[in-house]
Amino acid sequence: MRRSTLISRALGGAALACAAVALSLVFLRYDAPAPRWDVLSALGAAAVAAGGWAIAGRAAPRLSPDSPSVPEQAPPLPRRLPLPARHAGRTTGAVLLLLTPLVLSRLAAGSGGVLSGVVIILVLVLTVKTLLFARRQVSEAAVRGKLRVLVADAARGELHAVRARAGEPVRMRYSERGSKPGELNVTQFHWLVLRAGDRELKLAAPPREVGRAALCLGGQEGWLCWPERWKLIEDELPAAFVADTGEVLMGLADPDEARAYLDGSNRPAVSGRPVRRLPRTTRFAAAVHGPILGGALLAALITTPVLYFGPDGMPWALDWLLCALAAVSVVVFPLRGAGEASQALPEGVYWTVREESDPSIA
Repeated sequence: MRRSTLISRALGGAALACAAVALSLVFLRYDAPAPRWDVLSALGAAAVAAGGWAIAGRAAPRLSPDSPSVPEQAPPLPRRLPLPARHAGRTTGAVLLLLTPLVLSRLAAGSGGVLSGVVIILVLVLTVKTLLFARRQVSEAAVRGKLRVLVADAARGELHAVRARAGEPVRMRYSERGSKPGELNVTQFHWLVLRAGDRELKLAAPPREVGRAALCLGGQEGWLCWPERWKLIEDELPAAFVADTGEVLMGLADPDEARAYLDGSNRPAVSGRPVRRLPRTTRFAAAVHGPILGGALLAALITTPVLYFGPDGMPWALDWLLCALAAVSVVVFPLRGAGEASQALPEGVYWTVREESDPSIA
């Protein structure tokens, strides 16, 4: 894992901004004469910025634990806990990719016609449904809602907590019967092991967060805390590990594991001590973003003749064929990258991998 730098964030933001401008120009200036140097220039700038982002990500310094002074006595719990940062770049990139087929259909339509209008409407409906489906699949609203309860209780000084030591990161692969005959579904869970005395507790979070915590907090002591209103929360409980050095990992905990510490006897002192999120890391991963950037670049190259000659200056069959091939490239290649993202683990961290199965198929 490598630290996020100002230049990598600037280049990543510039690439997304240029791509958004290119897509917008197709709709805002749909009647502009060919060649479309405005769109081609924006696409070229996006490609250069994306390449720079990839290089900056690979050249960034590796994440390593700092050496802050550790207090001799356990510090009190903080009143202010930081919610996990939102991934604005990832969300923006995904939205742009999902909108690209709609933009390509508008580009292929040219001056239009009844059939072209029907195609655009169909693609628009499909795009809206895909965006809504993707939003439901990746929504973090439920988790963030639970974490807000923890943050609010911390602000009132009403937390249950126990002293714990950060351990290793774990990926657990759980296999169960799939929806089709002969099919196996594998669900992956990630957590940081925390040891409180002779007990082992799990703090679940996204793999990148767990990997950062393992690198920065491994072996450190701190407070593992839960909200006062834990009885009003269903299923997994929000929890936070606050290291004595001030760094915080927030996630979800098993209520059965936490119940022993929620009887009211574990109420440490609370103060206004400052705490902070874990250091940011660059999101570039060659196995994940290589196919995504490659698919976007291929789509731009395929549509270059349409942008240069104009859709009305080419045979309609060739025009639609090129735009359709470009749409395929921004669907197939990013899906391959997304598949790699679901399997990849943050580099630079040794993960303990566990395998479990549904008893009915064991």
